[in-house]
Amino acid sequence: MKTSNHIQSNRRNFLGGMGTAALALSATRLQAAAASRPNLLFVLVDQWRFSSFSHGEVNDAKVQTPNIDSFLNDSLRWRKAYSTSPVCTPERAVLMTGRYPHQTGMTHNDLMLPPGNRCLAEIFTEAGYATHYIGKTHYDGEAKPGFIPPGWRRRGFTTYEGYNRGHDYMPGRYYDNDGNLIEHTEYEPAVQRQLAEQFISSNKARPWFCFLSWGVPHTPYAEVPSQYKTYSLAPSDLRPNVPGTAAPEADLENYFAHCTAADDNFGQLMQFLEDTGLRDNTLVVFTSDHGDMHFSHNLEKKGHAEEESAHIPLFMRMPGVIPSGAVSDTLINGVDMMPTLLSLCGLPNQKTCAGVDKSDAAKGLPMPGIDSIFCPHQDDWRMVRSGQYKLIVRDKTDPMTINSVTDLYDLDNDPYEMANLVADPAHAAVKQQLYNRLVQWIADTDDPWPQAAPQAGIMYTT
Repeated sequence: MKTSNHIQSNRRNFLGGMGTAALALSATRLQAAAASRPNLLFVLVDQWRFSSFSHGEVNDAKVQTPNIDSFLNDSLRWRKAYSTSPVCTPERAVLMTGRYPHQTGMTHNDLMLPPGNRCLAEIFTEAGYATHYIGKTHYDGEAKPGFIPPGWRRRGFTTYEGYNRGHDYMPGRYYDNDGNLIEHTEYEPAVQRQLAEQFISSNKARPWFCFLSWGVPHTPYAEVPSQYKTYSLAPSDLRPNVPGTAAPEADLENYFAHCTAADDNFGQLMQFLEDTGLRDNTLVVFTSDHGDMHFSHNLEKKGHAEEESAHIPLFMRMPGVIPSGAVSDTLINGVDMMPTLLSLCGLPNQKTCAGVDKSDAAKGLPMPGIDSIFCPHQDDWRMVRSGQYKLIVRDKTDPMTINSVTDLYDLDNDPYEMANLVADPAHAAVKQQLYNRLVQWIADTDDPWPQAAPQAGIMYTT
């Protein structure tokens, strides 16, 4: 018995040592694999429409974004990128999960993403990345500003400097990682840029994923440093789909000022990557959760299927992988972001993702199988974008039929959506084709349209 106990003891020690060695080897392999992967800097802006840059085919008059324009010399511009559901909470949940709003219940603002959803940062953290969230989240319920405590509500991010929701730029506030409320008087994007630089500087020895969420150019439009308030707009400077009875010039001047101020801070952040030697091994993504109408079609703010609300900027830079100065016409929306980023960073796609990996398009390769994208917004409308056309259903009559289609636009020839072709006999075949594709999207994603999808709650405790 004594010998047997001794043998068993030695065996346990041996197995314990083997386990320790295996864990150490596993950790070493994880570190080695992680070290070969690119960093990821994801810059998300709020309510910045696709046209408010000093580049592009139908860009807004006078707005100046020289640093982003320069960035595009080394980057890819997605010309047909869309918000999946163009309001804050639904789209931010889409970006975190790669799932449609009706699949997570995150259909409206101020809801909490239910526990159990597989989120983007979880995969990066599991792969050995340092992961950090800065700024507004707006997928954690009603709390305002709202501290997000450590644990599942951080959605995989290891550290955090931000708040749930709100827009206060000068002065501003955020919670540090331990829940202390930090107040400041500087312009919020500048403060957040500095926080990003501090996080990156502290993690240069390992790969990192920094999610930088800027609140601008969302309201309040006027809270922008005076040095950027240089715009003076006349009615002739407005988009041609803004009716003459509207007068958005004052708000639009300050909106453009926010764009230029954010562009300045983005330029400083790109210079920081250059100066620290991190430029060539960092995937940089710049995009928005949705746009802003500014009275195009006499509509305001967001939540609309029109281009000024639903069409968003999307730029990517990854030296040696993504071609410089390229433009992609592959259709993409927010639900595709998670699988695409995972692929570009050499991480496995997740079965939970409803979106499509479009990393081939990011690399400049053709993706002929991408025929359309689907944008379902609350219980308001459904939209399909395909080729040069956009089809919208706003009629919620149940059951949906071809007669439910309310809008059809040829965006190649009518980028401002001034001519609705829905009743044009010459476009009947196109209308039918896109309607059929919409029906397929609704079925494939288990969308209950025209019935409303069940909503997530405003608070979960586990």
